[in-house]
Amino acid sequence: MTDLERLEKFKEVQRRVNGPEAELFRERYDGRFFTGDMTFIFDGVPYSLYLYKGAVIDVYMGKPASGCYVGIKGSSEQWEDFFRHRNFQLATSIKHNPLCFENLGSALANRQNNTVVAQMMRIIARVMQDG
Repeated sequence: MTDLERLEKFKEVQRRVNGPEAELFRERYDGRFFTGDMTFIFDGVPYSLYLYKGAVIDVYMGKPASGCYVGIKGSSEQWEDFFRHRNFQLATSIKHNPLCFENLGSALANRQNNTVVAQMMRIIARVMQDG
């Protein structure tokens, strides 16, 4: 998949988070409390989503000018591993997974927004695996 094709997939993530996944993302996973950016890096290429109260208002390739608030960095191998099991705790645990992702941003922000980032990653996994 090219970088631009992956960017299109992230735009589909935006459509889903703002559409059919909105209620689940905002209510069950507390997305309604999230305002800021989430950055996901695939093989060194950052894709950033800017959210306001749980709605994705912008998607772009690149890191936010102010730095990463929360996010995940990984290689294709790490992302493929996550796409198979979709277990956020396993994907981010160096103790249990040699393919552990790197967290971006502050540790506190990542802990406070753990469920929101985890759900966003599950949506990303579904979109990336859809034809």
